[in-house]
Amino acid sequence: MIAWLIGRVASVATRLGFGLARLAVKGLPRAWLFRLADRAADVAFRWFKGFRTRSMRNLSLAFRGRSDGRVLAETARRTLRNFFRDCVEIAITLHSTDEDLRAAVPMVGREHLDAALSKGSGVILLSAHLGNFFLLGTRLAVDGYPVHVLVNQPRDGRFAELMDRYRLKVKQRTIHARPRQAALNRLQEILRANEIALVIADEYRRGNGIPVSLFGRTVTARRGPATLALRTNAAVVPGCVVRQEDDSLKLVIEPELELDRSGKGKTQVRENTVRITRWLEQTVLRYPDQWNWMNIHWSEAPAAEPIETGQPVRRAI
Repeated sequence: MIAWLIGRVASVATRLGFGLARLAVKGLPRAWLFRLADRAADVAFRWFKGFRTRSMRNLSLAFRGRSDGRVLAETARRTLRNFFRDCVEIAITLHSTDEDLRAAVPMVGREHLDAALSKGSGVILLSAHLGNFFLLGTRLAVDGYPVHVLVNQPRDGRFAELMDRYRLKVKQRTIHARPRQAALNRLQEILRANEIALVIADEYRRGNGIPVSLFGRTVTARRGPATLALRTNAAVVPGCVVRQEDDSLKLVIEPELELDRSGKGKTQVRENTVRITRWLEQTVLRYPDQWNWMNIHWSEAPAAEPIETGQPVRRAI
């Protein structure tokens, strides 16, 4: 019941914020829009106790003993500021040309994506709910990359319809994650055509999956990305649209992840899921105030083989 209520409040707030941003972007200077977004996020952080409490708890577990409560609270507040700024940037994108978007979101590491595509087996573009993940597919599409975005439809039907309309307007071709078999078939078609499947792979929830270590504690990771990569021989290339110190955005494409391709069985799927999770952990360490800390559901016991972090919570640089 609590989880449903939190999800409901979040979807309503997001829908409201997105709608207000679309109206405001037509009449206000962008600097004002971002200041308003920051103030709204600060108010929301005080009002949404569930978000504040759960985010800070997850941060405390991840960075146990390395940061005090004030630092954790500030990091959690910044994650909400980042999300509200995302909404403003989404609204701005609806009124932007391709040239505007290229200038606003420069791309670094294009050669890694091109090298992976040159292999001819498609690319799984691995990303996370970090930075402005909404714009990743759009930014690639304006440069002519054949990208398809795998999306989980929100439970709020009106919000789902709103997001579908938005994605069409910003050049995003989407694949709905449900029904699961239809989504899998479509993903395999895309990769066999040597195109790009954008997969956000950082939701760790209880249920079926593979137990892995994240920040020294056990989470249940989805096996889908690793299984899909092994079935299709697609390259797995990480990429995120990250916010810089001056609040500008940059699309960072990283080198292809080295996977265990010695077979297609459970051993290889588990090992590659661990490697994907390790990439996520290292990325979140660089940008802790840009990640959605609500995505983690920890197991009770610490992981047997924790990944060493050794870094305090800090602002992205």
